[in-house]
Amino acid sequence: MSIDLSEVARMVTSIALVAAVALPAGLIATALRPKGEPFLHKWKPLPVPWNGFGVTGAFLVVSFIVPIVMLEVLNESGFYQLVYGDDFPHAKATEIDPEHKAESATLRMLWASILALPISLGALALTRYSLYPKWRPNTSGSVAGKVGLAVLAWAVLTPVVLLLNAIVNVVSQQLDVPPETHSLAKLGGRPLRDQILLALEACIGAPLREEIIIRGVLLWWCVGRMKLPGVGVLPVTTCRPWIVMTAATLFTATSGTWQPVVFACVLVVGLGVLWRFTRTGARRARAVYATAAFFALMHSVWPNPIPLFVLGLGLAWLAVRTNGLLVPLLVHALFNAVSVVFVLRS
Repeated sequence: MSIDLSEVARMVTSIALVAAVALPAGLIATALRPKGEPFLHKWKPLPVPWNGFGVTGAFLVVSFIVPIVMLEVLNESGFYQLVYGDDFPHAKATEIDPEHKAESATLRMLWASILALPISLGALALTRYSLYPKWRPNTSGSVAGKVGLAVLAWAVLTPVVLLLNAIVNVVSQQLDVPPETHSLAKLGGRPLRDQILLALEACIGAPLREEIIIRGVLLWWCVGRMKLPGVGVLPVTTCRPWIVMTAATLFTATSGTWQPVVFACVLVVGLGVLWRFTRTGARRARAVYATAAFFALMHSVWPNPIPLFVLGLGLAWLAVRTNGLLVPLLVHALFNAVSVVFVLRS
């Protein structure tokens, strides 16, 4: 199987273009951080007040309920026809070209996701400050130091993840399981308005939603343990990573393809091995692993879950080590920026 050298060159130059902006910013931030401040501070426990119902509610509201409601509002209001003209197909249209239908569906979800974002995050913030007004994150380090760390982490993680992605794609083709094309990858030839929309969603919308929910809420819930009244902490109350792993596996079962399901089963075995043999920092390691699996399996376009699992491990580890979201958020945004540049240069 021959490798498309033109695509390799386009990816390398896409990384270089993002690096041309990110690396100088990272160097400046590193120079501005307080003298003697380490990149990585000693880990501190971060107790969180929310329970499983709160975690589930936050995930559903931010990831599904508000975007779906927004999509319906935009569909019924004629928003898309106002933006694109009367020729833009209605949501319930059936007699249209399948490729055109898929492209219009992608544009619908992009607009709905972007417009729903401030509502979702506002509802989440309002709920958090209403229910837990005294809770504060136990963060360490300066903003400048975190920006420098984020750029360094991106420079290390990105080549590893993209190289793994290339290897997995080649292997998949060799096994006669051709890689699926993500719907967003087909928007490179769209007008400037839609290209900006793609960049906003990939570099701002998706990183904010996913980091707040997965690394901001789910990760720390997994690290914690539930105390039963009059009993305290029992072994069964430490099984939160298994709950997350089970939810991710069940989600893949609805994808309609067998590859993500097989990969999910492999990850389940991996969590079992980790559970059996980890001792020092076991709760953190298990939470990092489970949320990385959740992050990967939520992106079910095959074979993206495999390299994204590695990215998820890196993002979760950074969240744990910095007790915050700024570093993984910036790394996530820069990583997605490479993909956006790659698509827009197609």
